[in-house]
Amino acid sequence: MNIVTNALIFQMGWWTCIVGVAMNHEIPALLFCCALVWIHLYCSAIRTTEIKLAFSAWILGVVIDTAFQYASVIKFYGWALGEFSPFWLWMLWILFALTLNSSLSILTKSPLIFSALLGLILGPLTYIAGAKLGAAAFDNTLKHIAILGVTWMLVMPALVRMAQLFSIETDRGLP
Repeated sequence: MNIVTNALIFQMGWWTCIVGVAMNHEIPALLFCCALVWIHLYCSAIRTTEIKLAFSAWILGVVIDTAFQYASVIKFYGWALGEFSPFWLWMLWILFALTLNSSLSILTKSPLIFSALLGLILGPLTYIAGAKLGAAAFDNTLKHIAILGVTWMLVMPALVRMAQLFSIETDRGLP
């Protein structure tokens, strides 16, 4: 998939989820994002790799965001399964994973420290932006920002490494 198209798909999905939650239109937002995922996978030459990466990121994301919520780092709004993070966040993790071999593929060719630094800076910013737009409640305390930053400093290189490993499997012809 074209990297510009991929980046636009992710941005459309991010905005749709955030605004959908803030305006109580989660179901249409989730359906739209499902269509975006389908479009990406339909156009992908490495569909199996993308599915494995999306599934892995989804599991990681559910654990991380549920832990953030449980520890009162951030309170997410929206429909959820019990105490888990809400469904719209699940979709964002999947959409984000689908950028790693396309619009963010530069990260798979860069030292992992670069991904860690991006995670440290950009991870908290996305949560803060989502909260400011009405999808969550967040105390802008240094402690909470640091928790988000350190977590994403570890998560971002882990996701990039997963993308690298799954791509190697695909190159070797492994399922």
